Amino acid sequence: PCKVLVDKFDSVYGTCDGYCASINRTCTGAWNELGDSCLVDHPMECFTQLKSSDAICECGEAGVAPASPPPPPSPCDEQSWPDVDHGLVCGPCKVLVDKFDSVYGTCDGYCASINRTCTGAWNELGDSCLVDHPMECFTQLKSSDAICECGEAGVAPASPPPPPSPCDEQSWPDVDHGLVCGPC
Repeated sequence: PCKVLVDKFDSVYGTCDGYCASINRTCTGAWNELGDSCLVDHPMECFTQLKSSDAICECGEAGVAPASPPPPPSPCDEQSWPDVDHGLVCGPCKVLVDKFDSVYGTCDGYCASINRTCTGAWNELGDSCLVDHPMECFTQLKSSDAICECGEAGVAPASPPPPPSPCDEQSWPDVDHGLVCGPC
């Protein structure tokens, strides 16, 4: 797999799945970056939408189709939801909620604020979509953020990463500052 810092992430590609598909490759890894560099702020899923102009995407072998179709567009428009911490969408209808304990108290409270029903709740690790442990929708947590899933639940595609292959990252579009974040 080949890893690059992608420019125009939110305005053109939306996800690392979108970026890799634009060059006929499959996403095998995704990370939020620190300060226009290859330094990783936190890992994310290939389907994670992020309000950022940059992200690090790892794409596998050319011409290899994913084992399952990409997920359909989310029916939830998560980017319009309030208090989405760092703009992190953790899956369809599933976000990292900021101001969790001070405003919403529970995922039931957060989902109710957008006229939806809670379908899942998790404590997160390090301001990311990584799960520390699952919770009930009514669980109160003394934390500024938690992961809440509201309304229709989606399923992420489960595809194994394709085998590594030589890449020509310099021919890939929108490689920010020409930065290649890992060897082929």
